[in-house]
Amino acid sequence: MNKTVFCAECRKDVNFVTKETVFKRTLKDNEYSFIGLETYCAECGSPIYVSEIEDNNLSLLYDAYRKANDIISLDEILSIPKKYAIGKRPLSLLLGWGEQTFTRYCNGDMPSKQYSDILRRLYNEPIYYNELLQNNKDRMKSNSSYEKSNIAVKNLIGIPENSKIETVIGYL
Repeated sequence: MNKTVFCAECRKDVNFVTKETVFKRTLKDNEYSFIGLETYCAECGSPIYVSEIEDNNLSLLYDAYRKANDIISLDEILSIPKKYAIGKRPLSLLLGWGEQTFTRYCNGDMPSKQYSDILRRLYNEPIYYNELLQNNKDRMKSNSSYEKSNIAVKNLIGIPENSKIETVIGYL
């Protein structure tokens, strides 16, 4: 994080101090409270803007919104592709969503309650994910994406991998 920022009062780059504060902000017509940071000029005490801290405060507001509205957390969203060894775009396609939808959620966009419920179910239920993977594998652009994810989900739910002979028979 930058150690100095521009102070409009002092008209120069200055160090800043932070103070923990309870914020009340409105999002989608509802008010949410969260503990964030305010920043002040270390020389004159005027409030100043520090982009990294404001970005963090916005994330805290979104977290408060997610919690109050039972929306899946960003950490849970980010863990889904790792858990199932699948890329963001292939996962979006597997779900029948736009190619960039899941990527936007990984970047912090807020899913609707409906999409959140689907993502939470994926996060909590590997068997559900396996059913989606098997039923919708034709939506994926790459067979290797399917194969990698198939192995990962089978390991999660305890299904042994096919022997090479069974794989060849299945191919034929």
